[in-house]
Amino acid sequence: MEVHEVELLVEQYGDSIYRYCRSLAYTLDEAEDLYQQTFLKACELHKKISLKKNPRAYLMSIASNIWRNHKSRYARRERILPTISGEIEGDRLADVEDETDVLEEVVKQEQISCLRECVNRLPDKQRQVILLFYAGELSIEDIAGILKIPKGTVKSRLHTAKEQLRKEMEGC
Repeated sequence: MEVHEVELLVEQYGDSIYRYCRSLAYTLDEAEDLYQQTFLKACELHKKISLKKNPRAYLMSIASNIWRNHKSRYARRERILPTISGEIEGDRLADVEDETDVLEEVVKQEQISCLRECVNRLPDKQRQVILLFYAGELSIEDIAGILKIPKGTVKSRLHTAKEQLRKEMEGC
């Protein structure tokens, strides 16, 4: 694969990768950085990307690894020197059209916010499988390949995560 073919990957899978980065990251800035780092890394590894295999899964694997490394570095820094973060991820209401009921929009945004909080509270292994499955729209086989675990483990983690989310969402 040539570097110019990476541009085709951005066109084909950019939206999907961006959604996945948004679901992993805590802020919009982090998501955009992760997205850019993913494709920069893809440019570096362009010879390893095969168009015959699943390039979207490979790109999501790159994003997952970058995010995991980022979290490790952040956790290490926090153990050494805790910082107070003033950044709060806030869901802003989209521009509400005149015919849209504002109350319904507020309830919908609150449910989305609650779901995000519940997903963020999941253990990393379950959270990663949920995000790859729903935000990344990957199959169980692709997730197993990305995480280098058996398909049965992916199914188990997915089931456990869904049950946990169902229980927590009942309280919202």
